[in-house]
Amino acid sequence: MLKDTSDVQAYVNRALDLGASGDILALDSVLNGYWGSTASAYSHVLWAKYQAMELPELKAELEQMFEEDQGARRSIDWEKADSPDSLVRRSVWAPIEALDEKHTARVIEIIREHGIPGVHQVGLTGNKMIFFAFIHASDIGTITDHVLLLSASVRKGDSPACWYAYVIDRIMVMTSKETMFGTTGYTDPRDGVTYFTSVVWTHTDLLREAMGLPRSSKGRSFY
Repeated sequence: MLKDTSDVQAYVNRALDLGASGDILALDSVLNGYWGSTASAYSHVLWAKYQAMELPELKAELEQMFEEDQGARRSIDWEKADSPDSLVRRSVWAPIEALDEKHTARVIEIIREHGIPGVHQVGLTGNKMIFFAFIHASDIGTITDHVLLLSASVRKGDSPACWYAYVIDRIMVMTSKETMFGTTGYTDPRDGVTYFTSVVWTHTDLLREAMGLPRSSKGRSFY
């Protein structure tokens, strides 16, 4: 509950950015009182604008893709995935790579039709899947071909910067085996070694904070 109502409008506008509707606010809350007042006219305009931007079918498709993406990774048999036997490792990673390839191809189609769908169009998870399709892409050229579009989406406020950090780290770790933000590792199929080192490790936490990521020392992840 906010005790100081001077920032209520900014707070509600931020809530709208994250997809909260005035319809679900508690009846006795300060925010609900604001939502029903004449002072909230601009917030209602924003809410109507965001509702008009929604792409519910695409949102559902991307959310399903993200669940498939994460489900495949949650079910990894790490004993086999880390095996010194390359054939055993391939038995784990080959189906995941095939799923990633399918998702990346579909996301590229979506971008050709819609551009980078923002959080107001497909929600946070749907928007995250757009970035994760490139984070998990095996072809470095596919990632770099789209990195400027992803960057532009962040600059416009349509996508969180933290997911863009993963994309940058993916490009770096696939080319130099080092990361900028320490967000993602890369298992080299030739030697089975996972590379994760930050190129400027003494400043990694400051860089992470600049992208909206928690300090690595906290042991948390936005993955």
